[in-house]
Amino acid sequence: MQYKNTVSSARLARYAVGLTALAAATSGHAQSSVILYGIVDSGVAYVTNAGKSGGKTGGATQMISGGEAADRFGLQGVEDLGGGMKAIFTLENGFSVANGTLQQGGRLFGRQAFVGLKTPYGTVTLGRQKVPIYDYFFPLDPLAYFNWSLVAQDAQYANRADNSIKYVTSIGNFGFDALYSTGYDATIVNGGQIPGEFRVGQEISVGTSYTAGPILAALAYDLRRGTSTSTQSDKEQRLTAGLSYQVIPALKLFAGYKWFNSSIPATAARSDMYYGGFQYRVSPALFVSGATYYTDITSAHQHPIDFGVNASYFLSKRTSLYAAASYVKNSNGSNLGVAGFGSGVVAGSNQTGVEVGINHKF
Repeated sequence: MQYKNTVSSARLARYAVGLTALAAATSGHAQSSVILYGIVDSGVAYVTNAGKSGGKTGGATQMISGGEAADRFGLQGVEDLGGGMKAIFTLENGFSVANGTLQQGGRLFGRQAFVGLKTPYGTVTLGRQKVPIYDYFFPLDPLAYFNWSLVAQDAQYANRADNSIKYVTSIGNFGFDALYSTGYDATIVNGGQIPGEFRVGQEISVGTSYTAGPILAALAYDLRRGTSTSTQSDKEQRLTAGLSYQVIPALKLFAGYKWFNSSIPATAARSDMYYGGFQYRVSPALFVSGATYYTDITSAHQHPIDFGVNASYFLSKRTSLYAAASYVKNSNGSNLGVAGFGSGVVAGSNQTGVEVGINHKF
């Protein structure tokens, strides 16, 4: 018994020497780093026609979280593996500074949670990740993804997919994204990854962009299937296109389109959405933008239209004050509010919203 222990100790010693030699051999190029970052954003908003009480329609004054940019903190890590390869990861939490609660369905890292490899041939990541529409249309929204913006017209513009594998690369002026999810929303009971039922909760999404001088253009397609065995053959589809043009250094113009068609019972509809707008830098500290979003819900003969403006004043590189205003005109019983469809507005009523707040990045 004593002899066996001695042999084991010798082997461990050799392993330790080998690992030390490997570390020494790779230390010339293996470097790693982890950074902590985040945004804290809060303000006050007032909206009209927010609900009914005693048979009367009334407005509401509310504390808001993430008026300019959603509250978050995150960790990003990278390790240089040599040969142009890097190991990467991101863990990003979303929370409400107004009440301290978790966002994204109560997930701890609901905004992003993935790990992968970055290579000279592209980047492959696995986990909960932004869908390609999010990647490509954040820079193509005139209102820069303020709380009342393109994301209010359709939450999928800023959505993520659970249980996904993603590939991102670029060739010349073109960028490419492709994502596949085996169950895009794990908070739904039987939302995906059911043995023998691979289409339940499935999401397939692709996108491409083109950049040349003052022009940025993007196109993305997204397909999600039903999240139960009875709806897995139903489809929710989006085709989006967008364009921006830098007219002069201070002025940028935008235009975009979305085709939507769904046979999933919870979202069944057919619609087209068009938008246009601008961003203008008045001074190094003052930034203003405006946009119009028009949705033609052909399946319900509804035509809501949303007009929005916002402004940011930078007190420093990391801290800004902001203000925003939005007016939504509904038709034929549509329920688009300043914060999205069905979000705190009396169906068929128009809604006006104003908000002011402060945003700090770290």
